[in-house]
Amino acid sequence: MYFVKEVTTNNELKNFICFPKSLYRGCPHFVPSLDRGEYKTLTKHPALDFCELKMWLVYNDENQIVGRVAGIINHKCNEMKGQKRVRFGWFDFIEDVAVAQLLLDTVEKWGAENGMLEICGPSRFSNMDKQAMLVEGFDQTPSIAADYNYPYYPVFMDQLHFEKEVDYIQYKVKVLEVPDIIERLASRVQMHSKVHIRQLRNKAELIRAGKDFFKVLNRSYQNIFNFIPLTEAEIEWLIKENFSFAVLDLISILEDENGKMVGISFCLPSLSEAFQKMNGKISFMGVSRVLKSLKYNKNVDMFLTGVLPEYQNSGIHLLYHKYLNESFLAHGFEYAYTSQQLEDNPAAHIWKKYDAELICRRRCYKKKIVISD
Repeated sequence: MYFVKEVTTNNELKNFICFPKSLYRGCPHFVPSLDRGEYKTLTKHPALDFCELKMWLVYNDENQIVGRVAGIINHKCNEMKGQKRVRFGWFDFIEDVAVAQLLLDTVEKWGAENGMLEICGPSRFSNMDKQAMLVEGFDQTPSIAADYNYPYYPVFMDQLHFEKEVDYIQYKVKVLEVPDIIERLASRVQMHSKVHIRQLRNKAELIRAGKDFFKVLNRSYQNIFNFIPLTEAEIEWLIKENFSFAVLDLISILEDENGKMVGISFCLPSLSEAFQKMNGKISFMGVSRVLKSLKYNKNVDMFLTGVLPEYQNSGIHLLYHKYLNESFLAHGFEYAYTSQQLEDNPAAHIWKKYDAELICRRRCYKKKIVISD
């Protein structure tokens, strides 16, 4: 027997945040989020200015937590896209379809009470947050920007009559010398284009460039599924949360002849192993592990890439691919892991020019809300 309870106290919120660590105890591929970061996201994220958020926990008859879920109504996204959707996120549960159903039914009921017609997810506030459910690649350890889940999750989604909306794919790329075709094409683009790579001298310069960086991202991602432009407050949040750990030569900024930013990319040495050892807690030893991972690492995560729409067929993306390839070699990385890209995104075709292997597939689901009398 299970019962659901809304998260209303700080102690319940702490339990909500920590539940995955007990659920995935002993799982070699699970990467815990930082407890402090999750608390801050769930209570102070600037997207809460236009999103409604509720959280629930499911307990068994011994008063043990067996599942969690958050419901999100993103009013800004619904208005922009002409939808009436409630999202589910932070979705974790034991291997019992009854628990998954109780969690999703709770979100669906809340959505219906607020006039929503569809439920979708897993997703959080925006595309800049973790989203989608792992459906292939359960033997892979994700980056700190993605969730891991057990293989029974998508099985239960099918049983509960959710349908696929979109799939994301992710590649593991062996770091070798720049492929000849990339070298040739990048040289040709460099010769005929007035775009160049801007060399960042220090973190202060990166932070000053941060607003333009995310404004380029806003425009380059404008037609991507589920994306809504980041607000000024969200941009400030992302700069503060992400740029402190930045490695300057793993970031590329493309500028035109007038110094206008037209393309961006952001990569970081993998912090997954360091986060696993930290187990959600920030300590002196944990920070030391992060700093060590930033300096000595065999893997690099490619988090963001994008160019302005007017440049998207110009080939200038080859400039940052060549630059990053050379930087990866200089750092001694053995593998680069791409961000998750929509399966029908033409930008993913470039990995066919590398020694790349498709390793993961993640899925966003949807279902119409049936309003009962």
